[in-house]
Amino acid sequence: MEIIVFESEAYKKLQSDIMQMMRTSIREAKEEALANMDPANDWLSAEEAKKLLGIKSKTKLQELRDCDEIVFSKAGRVIKYSKKSILDYLNRHIVRYS
Repeated sequence: MEIIVFESEAYKKLQSDIMQMMRTSIREAKEEALANMDPANDWLSAEEAKKLLGIKSKTKLQELRDCDEIVFSKAGRVIKYSKKSILDYLNRHIVRYS
């Protein structure tokens, strides 16, 4: 087994550099994902929306529409839900335990 010893400042610098590389990689991946996002794929059926929200009730989905919590589009009798608005809704309702 090989043991490597770092000075405290060198170790802190290494940690800082690694964290900066990770932040940069994550930022670039996020920007690339957003750039490649096809608006046509943003719309979900009611079943897909309920699955993403983790609900089973049509009534709850209707309630979220009525309260303007999620964005939807209605063409005739067909209702589609914005995936982005559902993800935004879920992010707004994150519960953090300390």
